[in-house]
Amino acid sequence: MVAERVVFACALCLLLSGMRDPFQPPLDTCQIAQLNQWLFRGMIQGKHTVGILRDAGKHWHRVAVGELLPTGWRVISVTVDELQISTGKDCIPAQWRWKRDGTQNEKMDSGPYALRPALRQHSDNAARHTDR
Repeated sequence: MVAERVVFACALCLLLSGMRDPFQPPLDTCQIAQLNQWLFRGMIQGKHTVGILRDAGKHWHRVAVGELLPTGWRVISVTVDELQISTGKDCIPAQWRWKRDGTQNEKMDSGPYALRPALRQHSDNAARHTDR
């Protein structure tokens, strides 16, 4: 009877001391599972370089080097092609890079047809002025 009380008291102490449920997955304090759901869409370069990100909830974020994201990640660098973050001191991986996504519409702004509308407009204006 005394042994049962000791076992019960030990079990009660373990439950009350904050021991987590061993059947539940551990908490993701680094939020590593979200890394693949974020997208780096590009950057704006001016006085300060700003990266444009879309999070898992499809919300847009403008971030600069040194800023903290809502997940606790810190922006390390922003370039034309990638954005690098630090996920945290004890997180694995400690750093993460997103390559720029969204190059599908850049084809229309390059190549032999990129200047055609501007040249046509210029030639139309020249023709109008010569007719007068």
